[in-house]
Amino acid sequence: MMNTRAVSGLSLGPRVGRLLSLATFGAAENMAIDQAILDSVSRTGVPVLRFYQWAEPTLSLGYFQGLTERAAHGQSDSICCVRRTTGGGAIVHDRELTYSVSIPLPAGSAGPRSVLYQQMHAAIAKTLADFGVQAVPFRRTGVGPRSDSRNAQFLCFQRRTAEDLVVSGYKVLGSAQRKSRTAVLQHGSLLLCTSLYSPQLPGINELLSLQLTADQLVPQIAKILSESLGVDWRVDTLSSQEESNAEKICCERFASSLWTSRR
Repeated sequence: MMNTRAVSGLSLGPRVGRLLSLATFGAAENMAIDQAILDSVSRTGVPVLRFYQWAEPTLSLGYFQGLTERAAHGQSDSICCVRRTTGGGAIVHDRELTYSVSIPLPAGSAGPRSVLYQQMHAAIAKTLADFGVQAVPFRRTGVGPRSDSRNAQFLCFQRRTAEDLVVSGYKVLGSAQRKSRTAVLQHGSLLLCTSLYSPQLPGINELLSLQLTADQLVPQIAKILSESLGVDWRVDTLSSQEESNAEKICCERFASSLWTSRR
């Protein structure tokens, strides 16, 4: 039975949403699918929760980062590179779990966007707690705000914002958003294991000597987010319209060198 009680003040329910099960795609495809889903939610008002991984190690640049900044991190210079539509620092997508959640918003709405960060991160923190992992928002670590120079680091996981999840002093979850007129997309990465292409960033498994997998975490995250948002997630697949839109977006944007090098 769906629980429609909102934990942190944002409830979409009771309503049915679509759950896209854990799947693996290429870099440009992953970004194009997220954009196609945002377009779909803007049209239909039906929320979508998606979990995914990457076909090969990939560096995703934040929307405002210059491609030349990539030289700041030589360890990832040999892997695929894609530019996101969301801001923030670069992410090495390799041994992690990536999620995206897209929800409808009233036109001109701003408040629910910040609450979505809190509720999604709370759902992941609660899931991790069920596996014996204490992950807390950075604002609760007792460490003061980072300086501008710290938050100018090239890699997202070397930066800190209030809602980022931290384990043993290391950031393990960060997210970013993109808004359309009537919907918002939020996607984020949960660092499970250290990548060869970002060895300075330990994952949860190295920090706590665990063997957590994405397959273990996904069902519980979806369950908890169902309770907090008031959404009954029903397993679904991309519609033919979303697939067609994603292919078009991929070719015209994320797979294009002009898009990647635009800054």
